[in-house]
Amino acid sequence: MSPFRFDPAAALGALPARLARWRAGAGGRGSPRIAVVGNCQGAAITTAMRLLLPEAEIAYHSVHAVARRFPRMSDLVRAVSGCDVVFAGHFTAPFRDGGDFETLRAETRLVPIPVVVFSAFHPDAVYVGDMADNTRLVRTPVGYYNSALALFGFLKGLTPTETLRLFDFETYRYLGYMDAWRDAQATLLQLGRDAGYDLETDFLRWSRRGVFMHVINHPRMFVTNDLARGLLRKAGIPFADCDLDSFASDEIAALGAWPVYPPIAEQYGVPGSEVFLRPAARRRPPATIGLTDFVHQSFAAYRAADPALLRNDRVAHWLAADGIADDLAARARG
Repeated sequence: MSPFRFDPAAALGALPARLARWRAGAGGRGSPRIAVVGNCQGAAITTAMRLLLPEAEIAYHSVHAVARRFPRMSDLVRAVSGCDVVFAGHFTAPFRDGGDFETLRAETRLVPIPVVVFSAFHPDAVYVGDMADNTRLVRTPVGYYNSALALFGFLKGLTPTETLRLFDFETYRYLGYMDAWRDAQATLLQLGRDAGYDLETDFLRWSRRGVFMHVINHPRMFVTNDLARGLLRKAGIPFADCDLDSFASDEIAALGAWPVYPPIAEQYGVPGSEVFLRPAARRRPPATIGLTDFVHQSFAAYRAADPALLRNDRVAHWLAADGIADDLAARARG
């Protein structure tokens, strides 16, 4: 993801005048027209906005499917051209005419959606495979999320039982899992600044509530509720606030969740476990799975995967550093 600068005044352009017109009911309508272009976080923000603005016309476009529905960026621009504001997360969909996020920002009254990524609660969760192509990411029981320790064990020739011995305080301390908060906080706040959004106060409020992420890039619903309110305020769109945390179902939870390992949870004073949440699938609701089964099933996924896709930069570093690889292997083998 490349950082970008956001100038609210330039991006919103004549929006205040347009808002004044729809507030007055100009053109036969007294509600704003809004488009949201985003990922799963954008979908949850859309849910919250619809509760805050029940009379508004709010269309959601998934970044994962937008280029199929609108083959050219010009098609997407045309579809949202009548909107009072477009909220969009940064994306790189392959449009035929070469358009991208910056094109959409130049052609519409766009407010960027800040990306929420925070890894301190789940420092072991990583992606494995080709990061440039979602279809070439290796899947485990928790979707695209993998355990770096499980992948290390598999590539190092450990058994699942041996690998499970690495899931303890000493390993987490040795690998820096216990010291991830400061860097994770800095990353999150910088992602906010990249979108012209100050997340300092929000972060303080979220962290006081305990675990605010389901996994590294899937925030809990109270986070996206706050973002929905903040984005509407940034766009100058008034709304009647309500108890969103009670009203909005946490749809991101159905995509799976990673536990906060007990030693990490104890350090942060939050609930911990070694139970994962499998994402919902066709005709199957979300279901829990314990650490032992998760590691065994991850090994099965790695055995079935293209060996060329079993790559992750962090695990590659561990394997290349003889000291780290040998220390972990010795711990696992007892």
